[in-house]
Amino acid sequence: MSASLKTWLAATLLTTGLGLAPAQAAPLRIAIGGAFTSIDPHFYNATPNHSVAMHVFDRLVDRAPDVSLKPGLALSWTPVSDTVWEFKLRPGVTWHDGKPFTADDVAFTYQRARNVPNSPGGFGGFLRAVKTVEVVDPLTLRIDTGEPAPNLPRELAFVPIISRHVGESATTEDYNSGKAAIGTGPYKFVSQTPGDRVELVRNDAWWGPKQDWDKVTLRMITNSGARVAAVLAGDVDIIDTPPVGDLEKLKADPRVTVATTEGLRVIYLALNSLEPGAATITDNDGKPLPKNPLLDLKVRQALSIAINRDGLADRIMQKTARPTGQWLPAGTYSFAKSVTVPANDPNKAKALLKEAGFPDGFKITLFTPNDRYPNDAATAQAVAQMWTRIGVKTAVETLPWSAYATRGGKQEFGAGLWGWGSPTGEAGYLLSNVLASNNPSKGLGVFNYGRYANPALDTQIVQALATIDDGKREQLLVGAVETAAREVPIIPLFILDNAWVTRKGIVIDPRRDERTLAVDARSAR
Repeated sequence: MSASLKTWLAATLLTTGLGLAPAQAAPLRIAIGGAFTSIDPHFYNATPNHSVAMHVFDRLVDRAPDVSLKPGLALSWTPVSDTVWEFKLRPGVTWHDGKPFTADDVAFTYQRARNVPNSPGGFGGFLRAVKTVEVVDPLTLRIDTGEPAPNLPRELAFVPIISRHVGESATTEDYNSGKAAIGTGPYKFVSQTPGDRVELVRNDAWWGPKQDWDKVTLRMITNSGARVAAVLAGDVDIIDTPPVGDLEKLKADPRVTVATTEGLRVIYLALNSLEPGAATITDNDGKPLPKNPLLDLKVRQALSIAINRDGLADRIMQKTARPTGQWLPAGTYSFAKSVTVPANDPNKAKALLKEAGFPDGFKITLFTPNDRYPNDAATAQAVAQMWTRIGVKTAVETLPWSAYATRGGKQEFGAGLWGWGSPTGEAGYLLSNVLASNNPSKGLGVFNYGRYANPALDTQIVQALATIDDGKREQLLVGAVETAAREVPIIPLFILDNAWVTRKGIVIDPRRDERTLAVDARSAR
């Protein structure tokens, strides 16, 4: 056969589809229920923002869907002393603009991520233990924690790495415009339409496995019904957080597949602990109270036991959540077996209010997002009815997540509904970020929205997180969980299960940390 005939035959086979040429990679369209607010990977520590950032930016340490640790930009991490960790970095990694990734970029990242201007809730808590970063050579760095920090690799798995050459002069707006959105991740930033979508293209130079998808669109569809309609119509390929009431119907629908896993997110109520209290707490005539009633332990206990958690999990969440008195599921490291689900007891709640000096109760507004967590507003409405029955007349105010997070961060709420995931798989993550006294300079209490402060609990938290021995650390963490259960600075309600719906022909590995990532999705083969 002549060379020209071979060439013609090969071309004919390719154009007729009879050859063995690989199929073209497909686009992937993902609809996320939560509002992602910035492309700046250090602007706001919230799951929707993480889901976007993790496509563009890598982390030193990565997490598998079951939240176990695995190599990311670091191939290994080793404690070389009680207070020093050495990280060996992955060779040959380049930024999306072609420049080499080095240890100096990591050192710059951990300096920058601590304090991003106007951040409603940043990454300082993850870097609390990082005292100094020494660049040993381009592919080796050492982190000195000053005191033992056994959770350091788990915490660094949250912090996206950015480049010094781009990030040193970049603002959050530069990331949002795409000018500074240059990472090492599996996808490159193309464009953002605020409040709507982010467009990405595959990074063929990525160090990880070749991706199935040549383009990825991350859409923001905060209405759960609209998300379901979009995947059923074939307008998107994957949705997260489907409505709990639709799950059984979706499981039976031949057009889609449902993937679920046990989650690590607690839905809880944060109570305002400031004096004077928030303006949204008043007497029954709407006048300011002489003292914030939420500072009284008996009032907090009353509000907690007034809530029928089993009813919330069964009826509001339709058995897609588990009632709880803490923030980790049973069987997890540092789960406190002694902390049970508080029994619903309205009569005892009324008696506690009377003992606290509020026999006729008071008025409070319970704030909630209406587009962030599954059935968030419905949960708040149910809690408000339960509180009202014991004499605490409760109004509900719902807000979109973007406004809710900003106002909540300014302590404008008397009580607010929040969610907190613990993808570290241990109790210290919530303790250090949500219950420790607010101290941003030490990376503690960054998400302490109620501004609760308890020096004794702070001591327990710091001691636990500095204990190397796993068994001893677990005992200390359990002790801190027990303290929190006694003091009721927050009111845990239930722990969510996680669910995704994919168009038929697409498979996704469900993640306990709730992230929705194209790297976890593949064509069914």
